[in-house]
Amino acid sequence: MEDLPTFYSTLIPLGFFFWGPALVVLTLLLSWLWARSLKVDRALESDLDGFTKDDVEKLFSLYGPERRAIYRNKLLPADLAFALVYAVVGALIVTGLSMRGYPWWVAGLCGGGWLIGGLCDVVENLAIARLLDRFPTLDDGTVAIASGFTRLKLVFTGLGFIGAIAAYYLAFKPIAG
Repeated sequence: MEDLPTFYSTLIPLGFFFWGPALVVLTLLLSWLWARSLKVDRALESDLDGFTKDDVEKLFSLYGPERRAIYRNKLLPADLAFALVYAVVGALIVTGLSMRGYPWWVAGLCGGGWLIGGLCDVVENLAIARLLDRFPTLDDGTVAIASGFTRLKLVFTGLGFIGAIAAYYLAFKPIAG
């Protein structure tokens, strides 16, 4: 048991609990700036109230073929990479806290938001890509999946920021023995 602190501190270093969330914030900022520079509004991906088939049709029509292609071929793959970054950071928060002696449920509350939010973001991106590929024909089921996973993503990702702050506190707080 005396080797345990050395083991977990080298596998997931204490500094990760600062740099992991900092990486998430940085990639979020960079993806937002890049979307803005390409002049493609990501209105669907930030709609907490969800969206309908009519909303998608209006937005995609407004984009026109060129901006739809940019959205599909540049922004969605970049957003997929971002989703994977924050899902992995969430998974590492869960693992790191559990290796430091916290129960799985505590670790899950801290890192689970980003882990689940990232996975929801992946499903959302795949559904939006399918909508873009098949436009102007829009499937009600695919719109519902994209809208539902967008809402879940936004809730869990928001909780992930709170969880990352809690994880930072717990990782640096000595465990009461």
